[in-house]
Amino acid sequence: MLARIVFGFAFFGLLAVAAPEDYAREHVRFLALQLDQWNKEFPQEFYTALMQPGVDSAKLSPAAKASAGELGESIHTLALLASAKDPLADAEVRSQLEKALAAAKNLNQTIASQRFPANLQSDWEQIRSTLNSLARVYKLEQLAFLESAAGSGRRGASPAAQTPSPAIAAGSGLTGYIVDVACAKNGKGMWTNTTCIERCVRDGEKIVLVTEEGKIYQISNQEKITPETYGRLVTVVGKTQGESITVDSFKL
Repeated sequence: MLARIVFGFAFFGLLAVAAPEDYAREHVRFLALQLDQWNKEFPQEFYTALMQPGVDSAKLSPAAKASAGELGESIHTLALLASAKDPLADAEVRSQLEKALAAAKNLNQTIASQRFPANLQSDWEQIRSTLNSLARVYKLEQLAFLESAAGSGRRGASPAAQTPSPAIAAGSGLTGYIVDVACAKNGKGMWTNTTCIERCVRDGEKIVLVTEEGKIYQISNQEKITPETYGRLVTVVGKTQGESITVDSFKL
């Protein structure tokens, strides 16, 4: 994780002095390289998980079992091709991204169908989010968010457990950083990187609240958040339901 954070800081330090017209190309290269870094460990994590309790690999097709390896190969090739002079105009880069997204779609369904370990699901969310960022750049279909089997038991929870939590008491609130989903998952060093947050939001990432402990709350009324709060530590007053919050107001 530390290597990923340092890599991100190094990239954005260089990007800060890049000409605006170079940003999109450099952003694609960065996302592809970031995927390739995560990809070095993920396929092995996936195949190890197939042999652990909670995952019934007998119910998975050969294609499903092979999906992590296929995605890994596609991502590695994509990272090599993205080093082209202009990856945005390179048809080969776009074609390879389409192949990676096709493999990722199969893997996305596979992970959602079984009770994979929480750490693997977290890593997959990072990969899925980054692939979706690339898909938006090339205007390709994005990967859907699928509730995992590990969380499906919540559907059977009692009505009391599903009712919204009461409003946070007046004078108190939920304190955390206003960041985008991708930066929230990339370590505390990125929570105050306003330049990165602004760019990720422009690329379509949703805004969330992440606490000092790293717990992420989805924000249901995104329009309530203004750019002036990006990367800021704020106290939110509103209503919570599970891991989602509806913001009434916030204090800087």
